[in-house]
Amino acid sequence: MKLLSSMIFMAAVPFSASALDSYHVDCKTCVTEAQFTQVAKDNAIFRENIYLSITNFENYEIRKYKVFKNSKTVCDPNGREPDGEGGFIYDCWLEKTLTADKVNLTNTELNLFTDLADGYNDLNQAISRRSIEIPKEVLPSGVDVIGSNKGKLLISHYNSLDFTDISIISKYFVVAEAFTKAISLGVTIKAPALKFTFSDDSEAYAIFDFVDSDLVAHFKFTKIIVDGIEIDLTKDNPFNKTYDVSGMSLTSWQSLVTAFKAYGLAVNVANTSTVPKGTVTIIDCSNSTETVCRNPL
Repeated sequence: MKLLSSMIFMAAVPFSASALDSYHVDCKTCVTEAQFTQVAKDNAIFRENIYLSITNFENYEIRKYKVFKNSKTVCDPNGREPDGEGGFIYDCWLEKTLTADKVNLTNTELNLFTDLADGYNDLNQAISRRSIEIPKEVLPSGVDVIGSNKGKLLISHYNSLDFTDISIISKYFVVAEAFTKAISLGVTIKAPALKFTFSDDSEAYAIFDFVDSDLVAHFKFTKIIVDGIEIDLTKDNPFNKTYDVSGMSLTSWQSLVTAFKAYGLAVNVANTSTVPKGTVTIIDCSNSTETVCRNPL
């Protein structure tokens, strides 16, 4: 079983890797050649020759381009006027150059991508079917996993449902193996996220980190959505400076206030025992002398 554990760990690691001089964009809306080419141009890097792979995994489509973006000043030798000081003012402008030359992929590379898309789509479909409803007795809100150890309760509940089976683990391994073989394409993959829903209608999204030798799943939480507010947990500080909390439930609001405190933040309201109306401002207390920071609610 330890070998199986290492397999799932390996499956999680390579998803963020990429070739040294290559970049990748997944475009779910790209269908036509013109759309693929435009995405390549939109992602060009100034004064850098790069290779850019554009994919649509759902449609099994991949295009690769050599992209370069530059600019230079061009002047019209006949477009000049006296500057009144014995010289001339030339008519000049900035001319931009942008090229996206398509790179032909070999049949071998296309087959490798097809295998990768097969595995990824299969895994994504299996994960997406596993939206888990969390009873309020376990955790009342998805916000409770932010800056606390309460996420362990969520993981324990998930594992008690016996959802982490051999089929999911093997799908991860299939994707990891296909990804390793297709590394020359410069394609990256984001592991599909498992969705947890809560009684306050909030949602928590997590990706598998690894499965240990006892087939216990471990997660990394990546995103929380509560009353239309999206909180990105991949950032050092996942919170914005302001939030409109109108209509938020008291459970969600109190969980949010607790999460603010865990990050050394405070909210500019006189009383946090009720849900404020309208927009609230989040204050970073690390460099603040605000009253709410000196006397936290």
